[in-house]
Amino acid sequence: MIQALLISGLVALGPGDLVVSEIMYNPDGATLGDDNNMEWVELYNASGETLSLGGLMLSDGNNQLFLQNHLMVPGEYVVFCANTGAFTEAYGPGISIVGWDGTWIKLSNQGDSVIIYTATGEVVDEVSYSDQWGADDDGRSPADGDGSSLEKLDLSGGSSRYNWFPSIDYAGSILDDGPVCHGTPGMPNSL
Repeated sequence: MIQALLISGLVALGPGDLVVSEIMYNPDGATLGDDNNMEWVELYNASGETLSLGGLMLSDGNNQLFLQNHLMVPGEYVVFCANTGAFTEAYGPGISIVGWDGTWIKLSNQGDSVIIYTATGEVVDEVSYSDQWGADDDGRSPADGDGSSLEKLDLSGGSSRYNWFPSIDYAGSILDDGPVCHGTPGMPNSL
């Protein structure tokens, strides 16, 4: 049964089934730490089926992460992070972190791409973000080093800048430093 589920999950993977839902490309170094440890990408299973992540690749167009096997149930959020120990220390246990092999994608703070590929090289989802997404009147986005992540507003919508916004602040931060949102990894977006 599991073998059939793995095969059907990979074969049936279609557009919109697996979505890049949140990106922490430029963490707040003062509280979270530097980019090399605290960058992360979140995926969401928008399909009605259990999907296998084994064999998929996450890339920024340069470096590649080969995702380890994980059966992702419908509605589940999972995270891929640069440094599992640092991530868990900051966000706590209980967030579904999926392992990977390869070289961390090192997301550019000015803008970059996050692309999910099937084992046969087909694009499953893609977003090319800019540090100007969600910028305020001063031209600065809270997702560009001020503690917020970039969150996809409508998970079934496209990946244009009009569907991505900085995560919002909330009281009772996961850190002890006050009401700052450092994203919502592994759970529904704050927007």
